[in-house]
Amino acid sequence: MTIVGVTGTKGKSTVVNMLSFVLKKLDIKYASYSTLETSNNNTSNLNTQKMTMPGRWTLPMYFKNAFKNGARIGIIEATSSGLNQFRGDAFNFDIVAITNLQKEHIEIHGGFENYKKAKGRLFKLLTKYNHKFIDNKKIDKISIVNLDDDNSSYFLDFKADKKYVVSLKENKNNTKINILNLNLMKPDNLIVDATGIHFDFEDVHFDINLFGTFNVYNLMVALVILKALKVDMNKVAEALKEYQGAQGRMEFVRTKTNKNVIVDYAHTPDSLKAVLTTLKEMGFNKIISVIGACGGSRDKWKRPEMGKIASELSDYTIVTNEDPYDEDLYKIMNAIYMGITDKEKARIVPDRIEAIHKGIDMLNNEDEALILTGKGSEKVIMVKGGLRGTMKQEYIGDYEVAKQYLEKM
Repeated sequence: MTIVGVTGTKGKSTVVNMLSFVLKKLDIKYASYSTLETSNNNTSNLNTQKMTMPGRWTLPMYFKNAFKNGARIGIIEATSSGLNQFRGDAFNFDIVAITNLQKEHIEIHGGFENYKKAKGRLFKLLTKYNHKFIDNKKIDKISIVNLDDDNSSYFLDFKADKKYVVSLKENKNNTKINILNLNLMKPDNLIVDATGIHFDFEDVHFDINLFGTFNVYNLMVALVILKALKVDMNKVAEALKEYQGAQGRMEFVRTKTNKNVIVDYAHTPDSLKAVLTTLKEMGFNKIISVIGACGGSRDKWKRPEMGKIASELSDYTIVTNEDPYDEDLYKIMNAIYMGITDKEKARIVPDRIEAIHKGIDMLNNEDEALILTGKGSEKVIMVKGGLRGTMKQEYIGDYEVAKQYLEKM
């Protein structure tokens, strides 16, 4: 089985989802495991475990059973915590990729450098085991890195038979590319606008119904992985014409109303800034943000940052509940609220469903948008209680809450 590992601070779930979509459309037998879903050939199930890389042999057995059912490609979304807990060590990786590296999970790892090293474990695992031979052909060990990321050099230092780098910048005089013998992959004739993303790659034209420059990077990482898997790019382009994006990632709530409501997982300052900037680039004249509580007992530094970014790039901000775990909900929300620069254009609404309803009520015209962030496709809220100090509180999801309320209008 050819094993692909995808990591990064943001975008990794989207990349795995893109790969799954294309392989499924082209009837190439595969299995994948990500934050969003588990997918085995034609069967996909939403991941409701609040865990991307489960332990106790869950992952190895999942892919072993998938192999028995015909899957020949395995795709794993690799998290820093999962890698740190050796949950990727059972796999002989053939292709590893990183989308980007931003400030995240600092408290859990004890600093950014430790977080970076945890991500680096995936690239170290690439050459831990011997090369595979499939159908008597030696399988190359391939790494894929976002060259435009500030930390790209660290990941390029790890050994690989072939190293691909994706970039959206001009790199004609980049000596790093020549010295390290890197294969530069970039989109040609790139256009990112309100109609989607359009570009040429490998002499094939792509028209994709996604938005924002950040999604171009996700697309390029996915395309280079598919190139490494030797999938026909013409067929990939044809398949991606039907791709509507990953669930809970810049996902528009589709109803018969003229109200624009978007669901996105954005739970870091960088990802929140990216989605809000994208909405402005799409031409929305008024943006209302519903931002969550960033998760209890972790990454407390980013709470005021989230409030600051939301208030600077939104016309109104509603702070609400997300996943408080065993921490006081109001303490978390107040920390976010303190970062908001214009308190006149913000409020705290503890009940998430009520917060979404109030946001929708504030929409008046077609050039206005409401963005719901922090939960994405998740269907539970982690709250205080239970044997381990936290428990799962059932929640129907941001998309469903918004859709039901809109359909009543």
